[in-house]
Amino acid sequence: MFTKQELQVIGQTLAQKRDWITKNINNAEGNSKLQMEQNLQTIESVMQKIGIHLRPTTNEKVTVNHYISEKSISPIRQAALARRNDLASGQIRVLIVDDDQLICELVAAYLHEAGIHLIDFANDGMRGISMMYEANPIYDLVLCDWNMPSKSGLEVHNAMRAAERYMATVFMLVTAVSEAKQIRSAIEDGVDDYVVKPIEQDKLVKKIARFFPHVGIAETE
Repeated sequence: MFTKQELQVIGQTLAQKRDWITKNINNAEGNSKLQMEQNLQTIESVMQKIGIHLRPTTNEKVTVNHYISEKSISPIRQAALARRNDLASGQIRVLIVDDDQLICELVAAYLHEAGIHLIDFANDGMRGISMMYEANPIYDLVLCDWNMPSKSGLEVHNAMRAAERYMATVFMLVTAVSEAKQIRSAIEDGVDDYVVKPIEQDKLVKKIARFFPHVGIAETE
């Protein structure tokens, strides 16, 4: 039997998954759309059952944040944030998502010089989403192109955030987009930061070091 705290975490994860499916279901077709509809029904059913278990009994005095509360921070996220701050450069797992092989190689070279060596590549958004969901352990940093065929960088970001275990993963857009309004909109949607092409090594490493304190400019020299 799950504790109420565990049910809250499960509920948060399901709520995020539900929101992602709701946002993307209209873009799906055929069997994929049917599967998403079935998953959505299952998620709603499970969330209703969780809600029942989280209701206090008449003799019970509890102060529990409901799992749909946006202000609550789950234990999983708290632990992930603490872990991220302790990671050495050589422990950071990175996924680079870009359909331009030269960009992938350039970014990887910059990361290698900063002491970051655990790097995987995806040549389109769909492959990136698949690799994130299959990864064990998860990726700590995702560097993703904005404009790609199949799935855009923002769609990759939304798919990543739908998984509770990725809530503390750093997501940066690597893009030629420099329009302030578009970038501000992406940040408001939850993207952690962005790197503008052509990519400058020092700027890239400085941005990464904001989230991973043990990564420093000195390591690139």
